[in-house]
Amino acid sequence: MRANPSPTKTRELVIQALYQKTISGDSNTKVLKELKQTQKNLNTDKVAEIVKEIKSLEQNFVETISKFSNIPTSRIGEIELSILYLALYEISQSKLDRPIIINEAIKLAKKFGQNSSHKFINAILDQAIKNI
Repeated sequence: MRANPSPTKTRELVIQALYQKTISGDSNTKVLKELKQTQKNLNTDKVAEIVKEIKSLEQNFVETISKFSNIPTSRIGEIELSILYLALYEISQSKLDRPIIINEAIKLAKKFGQNSSHKFINAILDQAIKNI
């Protein structure tokens, strides 16, 4: 029996899948199949569910990011966009407290993003929350 990943690990796997999908141009199905193979000891069903839901909401997230960023989304790094998509998904679809969602996004940005990307992500999410 495969273990369920922690919420933090689930977020990291979602970011990894979104990033891989963006970089490779592969379909959700292919990326999630590869993820399942590399994470044989983990139940990746929740990750797959989140990635699929993000895909259906992606255009809304692009519009939100564009509204609050002075940088065009085409110039935002793939990892930062992946983190923003996940955070915006959690803000719109989960019952988690918004400060927790922002804090988790900042942690992911510090771990995987460029040096100051956590500040950028914090600013976008802060604006998005205030204007929802």
